[in-house]
Amino acid sequence: MSLNTNYFCRMKFSYTCILVLMLLSNRIMAQSPKGTLRGNVTTLDGQPAAFINVVVKGGKVGVTTDGDGNFTLRNLPEGEQTLLVSAVGFEPIEQTVTVSSNPEATVSVTLKSTAKQLGEVVVTGQKRRTATATKLDVPLLDIPVSVQIVGQDLIQQQQIINMADVVKNVSGVTLTGSYSGGYQFFNSRGFDMNNWTNFRRNGTLLWNMGNHFADFYENIEFLKGPAAILYGDVAPGGIINFVTKKPLNYNYRRIDLKVGQYGLVRPSVDISGPLNASRTLKYRLNATYERSNSFRDVVNNKTLMLAPVITWDISPRLSWTVEANYKKDNRVGDPGLVSPDRTFQGLSRLPINTFLGEKSATYNYLNTSLFSTVNYQLSRSWSVRNLLSYTLTERTPLNIYPQNDADLLGNITRQQYYFKQRFNTYTASLDLVGSVTTGPLTHNVLVGADYVEDTNLGLGFLSVEIPGTFNMFRPNYGEQVLEPFKEEADNYRSFYTRWGFYAQDQIGLFNDRLQVLLGLRYNQYTNGNRYDNASDVPEGYKPVEVNPLIPRVGLVYKPRTWMSVYGSYSQSYEVNGFDYIDPNLMLQNTKGDQIEVGVKSNLLRERLGVTVALFRINKDNVYTYADSDQRPTGFPIINWSEDERYYTYYAPRYQSQGIEVDVNGRITDNLKVNANASFIRAEVVDDPAFPKGNWLPNQPRQSYSVWASYRVPRLLPGLELGYGIFHKGQFYGALDNTVASLTRPYSTMDASIAYAWKGFRTQLNVTNLTNQTSYLRQFGGRWEPQWPRRAILGVSYKF
Repeated sequence: MSLNTNYFCRMKFSYTCILVLMLLSNRIMAQSPKGTLRGNVTTLDGQPAAFINVVVKGGKVGVTTDGDGNFTLRNLPEGEQTLLVSAVGFEPIEQTVTVSSNPEATVSVTLKSTAKQLGEVVVTGQKRRTATATKLDVPLLDIPVSVQIVGQDLIQQQQIINMADVVKNVSGVTLTGSYSGGYQFFNSRGFDMNNWTNFRRNGTLLWNMGNHFADFYENIEFLKGPAAILYGDVAPGGIINFVTKKPLNYNYRRIDLKVGQYGLVRPSVDISGPLNASRTLKYRLNATYERSNSFRDVVNNKTLMLAPVITWDISPRLSWTVEANYKKDNRVGDPGLVSPDRTFQGLSRLPINTFLGEKSATYNYLNTSLFSTVNYQLSRSWSVRNLLSYTLTERTPLNIYPQNDADLLGNITRQQYYFKQRFNTYTASLDLVGSVTTGPLTHNVLVGADYVEDTNLGLGFLSVEIPGTFNMFRPNYGEQVLEPFKEEADNYRSFYTRWGFYAQDQIGLFNDRLQVLLGLRYNQYTNGNRYDNASDVPEGYKPVEVNPLIPRVGLVYKPRTWMSVYGSYSQSYEVNGFDYIDPNLMLQNTKGDQIEVGVKSNLLRERLGVTVALFRINKDNVYTYADSDQRPTGFPIINWSEDERYYTYYAPRYQSQGIEVDVNGRITDNLKVNANASFIRAEVVDDPAFPKGNWLPNQPRQSYSVWASYRVPRLLPGLELGYGIFHKGQFYGALDNTVASLTRPYSTMDASIAYAWKGFRTQLNVTNLTNQTSYLRQFGGRWEPQWPRRAILGVSYKF
């Protein structure tokens, strides 16, 4: 019955889209197409002018230029038209053109500004475009899913140096904790993001094994909901994509130093410019060093990042960008806290700085990457993009695992564990992107193929119990010196390969006021182990192989040039690989699907972007586990471990549904705002081990934030003030929803004051002004206290 219900729900959604299409067609059919105008906008120094507004004076037809300064206006009346070309912060210019249906008219426009001047302009709201997370260079207004972007403007206002401070500015995305303090876990739309597949850098696979935030990122894109059509096997909540900074065609220098409480010292440099007189060879270099202690006793980190980039414009149509990245992060491993009485309230008996590990505990992370991007402009409307990458990722935890077995005096037992993992990842993709007109229809087309190969070598993977006990109330560090175990490599290397073909067409009607998105992906996925010797292969072993076919459909209607109403249906799948208990047992896939509807708009003369999204995600056949002292009966399980006292099984269905609101941009020329709110019900629908209606872990039902910055216009023109409130509702840390795992809601406040004079900028940020104490739930019943009040002072010079 469930399958039939889902089928008829999808059919009903499809018929609803068709009905809306017919009604809208009748309403706007009277607009007969006339002619097409294609153009290009450049700056005074001859460089492409991206994200420039181009509108027909006296009408409602308008577009923004793409990354190469190109634009297309369709269905214009024949004859003379006046274009109004403008950018935020610059006086608009007018240019008269003659539109004809045969041949198409073309025009070139030169702005009275330089590339450097335009580089200082911050594009906000739904006029922003994305070419990496969605692989299409189109305004967010035309994308039938929710996409949110945290850009440099907000990053600098809040002096962000950690992904935890990035995600609190985006609705529906939540920090859920960290692994030994070494890398962080995130939840999107009620479902945990997969550390193996849901993180991307410029659209290519990025292992979530280290602290990701770095100064060489231009912005961070959050593509909400299932993204299998573009990326294959991903969890359905969404994708986090880090977009790197690219070389500039003018000289740019920025030197920055941040210092703060708990011994923070963080110098960084960002330099870019042309390497030859013709500006066809450009470079950029970002470098950062960070040294800091933590509010947690003993814990500290040292981080080094280098990111050089070279772009060669081989010809006006052909460009090649080569990027390298080196990041090394060494820190003391932090095992978190255990409650003295196993309740949330019991945590108040421990100071938040209490450390249950050892000085010699470490979490070391190394990432070395090389990227190649080739863009070739076949014509004004069509281009080919090729991406190649190689990434070496290593992590080496040497740490303590405290047991949740405290006695009345606070004595606990601990385990020492150590392992090393090395991931070698190769990726390749080839995309054909373009637009074409067929009668009254326009087509924005994406056709592509991608390939990923990853191998994982494990060393160590050992744990031993530490003799004696450790007292939480009177910690004595240094009695136990942790040393790596002898590294014995596994007799196999885990691997997976994935290649896929995908095609997508966004069909526009009536001057693109109505758009229909159709997409399909075919994927070939293989996961398994490559054994060193044939004799090591277990009997009956075979790798996991899946071949899913993934569709996506969407509908966008724009009643005004500054507003769109959209709906979409998309799917996801996750490859679970092999069972935890029996590593030779191949598992079934987990599937998901989403229906999303929403409204996007640019208000206040297109300065303020607003997105309202409603969604429902079903996640079926969820591979999971539950604790038990006895083998469960009454329902089928996958496996049961007598030693570990837990079992694995498939849960038929989990569901998440909710509403998200995101606001971004300017209210006035001097007042900027970034606000978001979400209400999400993520719960069990059918699970033999847990009651229906139980909350999924780590997902608050309500959360919101508001951040505003105000630039004082008259008395002190360089003065800027910022203030924000960030709220997270209560949530359960475990699926059993016990009182012991229920965390209370909390709110924090941040503030900033900055002063800029010429190229200098001095800024003080204080996070968690009221010094609120909060915790996140960790695996195994452990808790992770969050940062108390902290002040960071930044001084920068740009020239």
